[in-house]
Amino acid sequence: MIIVMEPDAPPEAIESVVRQLEATGQAVQRLTGSARTILAILGTAAEDSYDLWKDLPFVADVLRIEEPFRLASRRFRKASTIVSGAWGNIGGDKPWLAVEPIGLDRVSEVPHDIAAGRPFDAAVMRGSVVPKHVGALACLPLDQAPNNGPEVAFVHRVPSWGANKWIGLAERELANGRGGVVLLEAGGEYPNGARTLEIAAIARAKIRTHLPIVVDAPTVAQRARYVAAVAQAAIAGGADGVILRAWVGKEGEPANVAATLSWSQAVELGVRLRAIASAARG
Repeated sequence: MIIVMEPDAPPEAIESVVRQLEATGQAVQRLTGSARTILAILGTAAEDSYDLWKDLPFVADVLRIEEPFRLASRRFRKASTIVSGAWGNIGGDKPWLAVEPIGLDRVSEVPHDIAAGRPFDAAVMRGSVVPKHVGALACLPLDQAPNNGPEVAFVHRVPSWGANKWIGLAERELANGRGGVVLLEAGGEYPNGARTLEIAAIARAKIRTHLPIVVDAPTVAQRARYVAAVAQAAIAGGADGVILRAWVGKEGEPANVAATLSWSQAVELGVRLRAIASAARG
């Protein structure tokens, strides 16, 4: 672990931090440059001590040297993982697009457009009862516990988590011999309940892990008017896939779930997302 001191940290503040570290049994090596001082801690530090050290006077940042995961790390596997099956390829050069169909219980048969499936790779649903297929699309559950679910395990990031905790949860699934692990990003959360797309969390995770990352656009957006912007930013920001929510119930009826697009809006956005991915990834 490395502690970076502020450029204007006085010698007595640096000495104070060193003494407090040594009092906890840590071996400290001091590196003094022209602009600032860096304190390298030799050995393994307790997880709950990082926030305490960040709060010390004149400490600019605390950086972990070792990642708290191995199997999910790019150091373990350089090539990006692609989770493949009847649901398509999650990961790789092309974005994985899934649709959450809303209103299926209000129709006697699946509408023609969703029966054909295009332009989506798969359907997803929340809850414990999920059909195997929705029209031509293989259907995957989003909310089942990863170790009890089907062939794809979506590992959700808790809004307050950083990339390490998120990937660490996926690490446990891999350590238990689970395949098909996919990181699911549903945004950070403000105190008032509003969500924000954490592009930085996606960027950090992409650097640290070989696992694919999918963004749950309707959960982040919370309103239909924001879904397109969130989904486009996710794909441009490096996400491997996006989930959209579309109304497939009786025509003319209003959607009964927030952030739901009409089927035509979802199809149009899906086509646009593929074009963005093609341009961004060359």
